[in-house]
Amino acid sequence: MRLLATLTLLTLIVVGVAGIWLLPSIGTTEQSLLMARLIMSFIIYFPLALFIPATMKSDKRLLTWLCFILMFYFCGYVTQLLDPPPIRTLAAAKVALTSVLFVFAMLAIRGPKQPHD
Repeated sequence: MRLLATLTLLTLIVVGVAGIWLLPSIGTTEQSLLMARLIMSFIIYFPLALFIPATMKSDKRLLTWLCFILMFYFCGYVTQLLDPPPIRTLAAAKVALTSVLFVFAMLAIRGPKQPHD
């Protein structure tokens, strides 16, 4: 369960950052576009990256916090489902990944005790 949760979290981060970098933008200079994408990637997905060790160790307390944080991301992704097709397609993938990660985290929290716990 640990490996699946970690892989799902990493995939969610990669898909989210790729969505920021791959979508075209209009009317900005190349340097300002690069800085905007770097800042947006950091601000939006760094909080999720902080939970990578929690998924690797199956820390129940941190996984609980991850589930709370995922609810905010889920709400944001669901509102993106109303956008035009390039954003909608990525949003559908992010909604699915967020839901799967939430389920994996819940299973890790409520699952049987590990021998090393």
